[in-house]
Amino acid sequence: MYQGELFTLSDDPINLQLLNSCAGLLDLALNTDQDAEFAWAHSSSKKKILIHFINDIPLAMINLDRKLFNSGKHIAICHNLTLNDELALLNQGFTGACDSKQPTYIMLKVIKQTLEGNLSFSNEALSRYILSQQRPVASTEYLSLFKLTTKKEQEVLSLVCMGLSNNEVAERLSVSINTIKMHLQNIYKKTKVKNRSQLLLAYSR
Repeated sequence: MYQGELFTLSDDPINLQLLNSCAGLLDLALNTDQDAEFAWAHSSSKKKILIHFINDIPLAMINLDRKLFNSGKHIAICHNLTLNDELALLNQGFTGACDSKQPTYIMLKVIKQTLEGNLSFSNEALSRYILSQQRPVASTEYLSLFKLTTKKEQEVLSLVCMGLSNNEVAERLSVSINTIKMHLQNIYKKTKVKNRSQLLLAYSR
């Protein structure tokens, strides 16, 4: 039984050979369907990773198909990866990145960390990203959301307020989407908010 599944939109034989090697070493399936986008959208794998081979990051960001990010994890293999590139990728929802000139074991490390549910970027990029996302929050309202909820509900609340969809939260916590919906309904009742928008508003204050 494979531990997950790798996908790519690239049809470059060198890229495919590289991914085939990585898949073999990490006990992953490599999806080679000719219609990669369709295969990605309809894969039932709980741990699926789409590898993006990117030569020009600004151009790739403009042409990025956001629908691809509705599910799974995304790793960028980039030509001449810079700190600013890493920050741009983090903002777009990528979970990891590495420079194409790095040795293969670095890519294996990025894929492995992503499979384990972690982000895989340089420490400097992660620090800058976290600092850029920080904002002052009214402590009383913030704490009230957490005092009224269980530990599991708090996990769901935190991920939802980070902007994750129900599907993404379910995948992150390795539970069904119905479980996430149940937790959200309980949170709404306990915090006396009517919907997701009001919840996000209360959190942002």
